[in-house]
Amino acid sequence: CRGRVNTISADVGKIQSVSREIVEAIKSEKDEDKKMKDLIDSGNPEVISEMTRGHEYFIDLLASSMMVRIQAEGFNGPRGDGFPLAGFLAAVASEIPEFVPILEGHIYTVCPLAIPFVASLDKNADEDKLMESLGMVKNKEGAYESFERFLQRTEGIISIMANVISSHPSNHELFGGHKGAMQWLNHFVDLLPPSPEQLPLFAACVLDAFLTGSGHMLANLYADRFKQHITDTFPDILKRLDEGAIGAPSAHRLKETLKAGFEGFRTLLPPKALAQMYNN
Repeated sequence: CRGRVNTISADVGKIQSVSREIVEAIKSEKDEDKKMKDLIDSGNPEVISEMTRGHEYFIDLLASSMMVRIQAEGFNGPRGDGFPLAGFLAAVASEIPEFVPILEGHIYTVCPLAIPFVASLDKNADEDKLMESLGMVKNKEGAYESFERFLQRTEGIISIMANVISSHPSNHELFGGHKGAMQWLNHFVDLLPPSPEQLPLFAACVLDAFLTGSGHMLANLYADRFKQHITDTFPDILKRLDEGAIGAPSAHRLKETLKAGFEGFRTLLPPKALAQMYNN
């Protein structure tokens, strides 16, 4: 499983080939699980319930492998590193419905912002509670990751989500499919603090990662609603970004992403997107 997935590259034929292999392997495990269940039902004492869960273990292993890859420090989602993997995930999700909640569960555990979710904490909550609510993870020594690393990891996860949402086949339901893109965007901006309050530090990195991956699809499939965000929502957001030492790089990238306006999103594929697999 992990070995085959690690061979995925920006080659559409390779992505399709590996996704077919993985889908067939999962289906084969599922057939084997059914045989084991039938043996249990027939009273065979040599078969135990653990022997009926092979396809579940396979799916969880696949999801875990994906999480390792997209959270690696060298993974740069906003620059398009995730599109080949997104095409693979969308293809698997369209054939294996059970894969959808498993991968989403892994994603939401380490990145609640992908739901989306904005933490609402008691003003007296301690720093650990804040970090946990945002999805910050601890290292082997038990210390929380730096905020810079948190933002980098969050960008990667939001990017892969945006890339998957924007990928063919158009009938897949992972992260809500292409319909989930506008729903996610509407929900995320609705959860942000109202004007004129300054926005949370993560707002720029999350929005930039999402728009970089899915903005082209949104401009083509949901033109009217997306255009409204371009003209009304985003200008207000840009005025309220946290542009301190940690937030400045993300704020700058978001401004650059939005600079070309609606027509830029409509006409230009995202960086490294595979045209044959992009749903526009």
